[in-house]
Amino acid sequence: MTGNTDSSSRPSSLACLPCRQRHVKCDAVLPVCTRCRTTGSECQYVRSRRGLRSHGKKSLSKPLDENVFSVPADTIPDWLDAAFPSDLSIETLLQPHDGPIVQDFSLDETFALPESELVTPKVAYDPMIQLYYENFHPSHPFMVPRRALGTSLGFLIPPQLLSVMRYIGAHYYPDPALKQAFRQAAFDAPSNQSIEAGFKVQALLLLAITDHCYCHEQSAHRLIQTAVNLALETGMNRRRFASEHSYGHSVLEESWRRTYWELYVVDGLLAAMREQSSFRLYHQPANVQLPCDEKMYKSDETLENLQNNWSLGQDFSAFAYRISAMQKLGAVLGLNRSLEDGVGSHIETIDAHLVSSLMVLPPLHGESYDSSYHDEMIFQAQMILYLALIYLHHPRSGMRFASFHANPPTTCTRLQLPATLTTQSYCDSELRPSQTLDLHSHKLLRAADLLSGLATLPSPIHRRTPFFTCALAMCIIVHTAALLLVGAEKQEAIKARIQLSIGGLNVLGRTWPLSKSVRQQMVDMYQEVVGK
Repeated sequence: MTGNTDSSSRPSSLACLPCRQRHVKCDAVLPVCTRCRTTGSECQYVRSRRGLRSHGKKSLSKPLDENVFSVPADTIPDWLDAAFPSDLSIETLLQPHDGPIVQDFSLDETFALPESELVTPKVAYDPMIQLYYENFHPSHPFMVPRRALGTSLGFLIPPQLLSVMRYIGAHYYPDPALKQAFRQAAFDAPSNQSIEAGFKVQALLLLAITDHCYCHEQSAHRLIQTAVNLALETGMNRRRFASEHSYGHSVLEESWRRTYWELYVVDGLLAAMREQSSFRLYHQPANVQLPCDEKMYKSDETLENLQNNWSLGQDFSAFAYRISAMQKLGAVLGLNRSLEDGVGSHIETIDAHLVSSLMVLPPLHGESYDSSYHDEMIFQAQMILYLALIYLHHPRSGMRFASFHANPPTTCTRLQLPATLTTQSYCDSELRPSQTLDLHSHKLLRAADLLSGLATLPSPIHRRTPFFTCALAMCIIVHTAALLLVGAEKQEAIKARIQLSIGGLNVLGRTWPLSKSVRQQMVDMYQEVVGK
């Protein structure tokens, strides 16, 4: 890669004191820099603490071990050198602060800083940050690991993004009022001009999930689309983005890849809940490497390779299986809105892909898959595939039931029961109990059974992704409709499924208002259909 190398286009490794104090770039021309000559300032230089620069990128093919979290000698950004003057004590650095140490900085170059001069960021031990990583991060693991926050990498994370993480972490604190103390700072974060674009995408993504959990669907849609726009504008969908914005940290490089694919998954889930025909990133070209597993940076596959090799038993990370599941849900959404003739063969093909994908998923639990991270990603892959089966067979099933509505905007998954599914209309219809269900209805009910069964897994439900709320709501709708069509011998089993899903919503409702609201809607619908 070639280009102009003059002082106007490349930051200097040396900066005078006046430029450092104003946090502006200095061309380091001796004896007086250009900026000081222009402003008439007294230009003075001190010996820099920076060392040699790196001229290459670290390989991502090596295993993830303790060395990944050590302090690289060439990966501290230029703003950090100006942020920590030589007379700043360790005690001062460890004092808690509300905002960034430097209000205006640029993360555009790297330099070496002796490891003895680094101070471990205290943010890794922040109580709300700990709650974030313990409860929320396993279901949406795109931020750098908490252990990495305790190294020099922690200095790269903007305080604005940390404010969003604290806000989410506060939802898992016993006192529900605490989260209000963090809300304003969290939602102000994306508007801060000093936050780098990639970190802003992460903040917008987290806030979109949070607004969804508060039934603010219009706001969640706006936030996710803003994040998508910014990600595409900055080239986050391109392979080189991760390495060019990692500052030599392989962990941060992996975080950028995960951020794009997390955006892909969340964009798809929100589109499904809004009954959109597709989601933007489904049709967006991307050559970003798929996320790696937690122990090894070895993934070097694109989404196309994953799709082509799926039936060959290839080993992929748990995160990658989740992405592939979302890709299939995107195909179902597009098919349901298609006006083309002869979609019957496509339905059979997609159905076969969904079922085969479920068959090749790694087990949720076992000797080889005992980490919570793997458990959560495979859990979500199953959840998404079961949802895809429900979306595929519902429009073609004899069980015509409630549909999703995002109106009014303040109520997510507003579920309304049509008149054709009341008890009286059922009695007047041609459908009778014990009547043989059609094939699509059987597959629909089977998918709902398996999806609701995920609530019985040993992992705590309150730590599951908030999107599990809408999955459980779908199960209740399907099972409530089935009560009107099956014989008495099957009704008790179906009622038990409904109680299971409502119980899961009850647990999630202790953390997220959406789950509490949807639970009440489901109870009202159930009582309306079958009585108390």
